[in-house]
Amino acid sequence: MKFFTYTVIGIVVIAVVAGFFVVGSPKDERARRFDGERVGNLQYIQSQVIEYWQNKSKLPQNLTALNDSTRNVVIPTDPETGKEYGYEIKGPLQFALCATFATVTNIVEQERLAKPIPTGPYGPILGGDVWSHDVGRVCFDRTIDKDFFSKRPPVGY
Repeated sequence: MKFFTYTVIGIVVIAVVAGFFVVGSPKDERARRFDGERVGNLQYIQSQVIEYWQNKSKLPQNLTALNDSTRNVVIPTDPETGKEYGYEIKGPLQFALCATFATVTNIVEQERLAKPIPTGPYGPILGGDVWSHDVGRVCFDRTIDKDFFSKRPPVGY
């Protein structure tokens, strides 16, 4: 009976150790989860920058300008550090969004990010591996396609 008990305990220990090699440690999974949330936040911020440009015919000077309590828009911050994401205007239609990542985009995540994500009546704005990243600070350069994203006419009363 002791032999059977030790064998079962040994198999369970081996399975747990093998699970860490296949899936990764909880720390690694936590880092991947934070990076996934960072990408989602950057996608949201990108859509808000484009909407701002459509409505005001210019890019916002900073990310704080995107916050709008009337539309219930609150620009997210880094889920781990609470710091604001990087944003830089590079031209009248060009900007960069930056974040610091803890992991490299894995193959499964790359395939998910490669699929267009609909953004409502304005169609998909994401495609390709536009959100693939390495470890460390990564900036994503964006150019608004003014033929695709037309400016909205002013609302008259």
